[in-house]
Formats: sequence, structure tokens, C-alpha cells
Amino acid sequence: MPTKAMRLVSIAALAAISINAANAQEAQRCPQQLYATGFGGEPLGGSKQALIDAVQRGEPIRIGWDIDFDDDGAADLSHWTDASYLSIWEGEVFTQVDAIHRQRPVRGEGDMRLLDDYSEWRASLGTTGEIQGAFSNGDKSPAMSVRIFWCAATPPEPVWTAVFKNGLNGETLEGSKEDLFAAIRAGQPIQIGWGLERQIDGERRSVEHVASPVFLGIADGEHVTAQLSEHIAPRSYWDVDQALFDDAAVMWRGLMTTGGTFDAVWANRATGEVVRRSPQRAVMTWYVRSPAPVSTPSLAVPNGVISDQRRAAERFPQ
Repeated sequence: MPTKAMRLVSIAALAAISINAANAQEAQRCPQQLYATGFGGEPLGGSKQALIDAVQRGEPIRIGWDIDFDDDGAADLSHWTDASYLSIWEGEVFTQVDAIHRQRPVRGEGDMRLLDDYSEWRASLGTTGEIQGAFSNGDKSPAMSVRIFWCAATPPEPVWTAVFKNGLNGETLEGSKEDLFAAIRAGQPIQIGWGLERQIDGERRSVEHVASPVFLGIADGEHVTAQLSEHIAPRSYWDVDQALFDDAAVMWRGLMTTGGTFDAVWANRATGEVVRRSPQRAVMTWYVRSPAPVSTPSLAVPNGVISDQRRAAERFPQ
């Protein structure tokens, strides 16, 4: 049978595992984390060198720290502020916290109050995992170990991200069509990519296209339709030696859908004649400029578009 000492060791081990799990979960709390340390100063995430590099580049940094009063591995009090003064010393980063009016948390009431007698609190904390404070009236503020998060304060540049890929028959190959719907409803920029590879005269040839649609629609909450801007048709999409404009009057335009359909037309703008039409099916990748919103309402509402009979009568009198 396990002895009392063994049971105590097991309890301590389980507690340590629980605290480590909590630390790991909390480590990703700031979305643009550069570096994080636990209550014991141990690294939780990110890279100290990444933080140092960001400081040396002059990037704005935001810091957060948790205080664990009862040593249970969970934050009892958390603070966030911008790092206004940063120092790098012997491979560690330190920052001073701007002076604030001294405040006091009220247990059991969810309240934070300013002290009646004015005094300021300042502090310095570092990647060592310790914070040291001082009060302007001479009161002591003992150093303590805290869990610290160092975050980039500016949002990253948005990037194009593939959110959905449809097959030739509209089947989902990758991603989520709902994410694409959400991005369109939120008014986010969209791009479409497609291409093909073939053997021509025993030689592998390939072509890839990416285009921004000029008109988007969501049909019955099921498929996206997208018109591409017209352009002068080239002599060849394959042969770079024939990458020349064809008849300057002939313009190409495409209509694509997440159902896999792709209607391409060549129209002579001088005569109005449709010179060529090429119904196709295509594998399409749909890109969003930034992450799609979690939830967006449908733009389709009952009677959201109706005929304006008065204006129609004024413009087209009988």
C-alpha cells in the first residue's frame, strides 16, 4: 500500500501538473505574444530573442502580469499596460510601469478602489519573472514572482488566406464555405485563384491565375457567384512568346461560382458581338484578405429589394 509520504508526493505531482497545464493554457492569452514566463519564471511560450528583436526594432510592446496570492497556479489579479521604458541587460528585458494612483482590490466585492491618501506606485518587471514596486510615500512594496506576458502592441499586416477551395462539381476540397460567406457579408476583399496543367505536344504546360472579382453574390445561402473585370484578351495564356494583346476591341470577362462553373466570354466592344464563349468547370481557391469574422448576419432580408414603381413610371412613362 502507498505510504503517507508517497501519497503526499503524488498529490504534489498532480498539483504541479495542474499548475503547468494552467500555465500552458494561459500562455497564449495575448494573440501577438512575443514571450511569456510562468509564476516560477519558467518560459511558457514565444521566444526571449523575439522580444529582444522587437524592442531593438523600436516596436511598441504591451505587457500583462498575473498575481497568484494563494499559490494555486491561477491568477487572482491581472494587470495590463503599455511598456513605456524598456531596457535590455545581459540577455534580459526590463520595463518600468508608469506611475499610477495607488489602488486596493476589495475581496468578495469585485471592486478596485483608489486610496484616499494620494500616493503613487511605480514598478519594474523583467523577463526574469519578477516585479519590484515602490510607493512614493515610502511604504514598502515587496518583490514578487508573477506570470508575465510580453505582446506586440500593433496588429500584424493582414495577409491573403485561402478559406475555401471548391472542386469541379462544387464539392468542398478544403476550408469552409461558411467562412467565405462571412467574409463577403462583412465586406472583406476577396480573390479567386485557379489554373490547370496539361501535356501539350509531349510537354508539360501549366498556367495559374489570381483575380479580384468586381461583383460578388451569395445565391440562396449556398453558392458564391463572382464576376471578374474585363480585360483585353491576350493571344495566348500559355506561351510567353505570345503574351501579346490580341484585337484591342475584344474584351474577356469571366463569371465564376463555388459550384465549379466558369463562364468566359470574349466580346467585341466596338460591334457588341460576342466573338467567343467558353463554358467551363474549374477548381477554384477563394482567398480572404484577413481572417473571416466569427459570425455575420445574412444580407438577404424579406423584401430587401423592391421595385420603385413611382420612379419607374417617371422614367418610363406609358
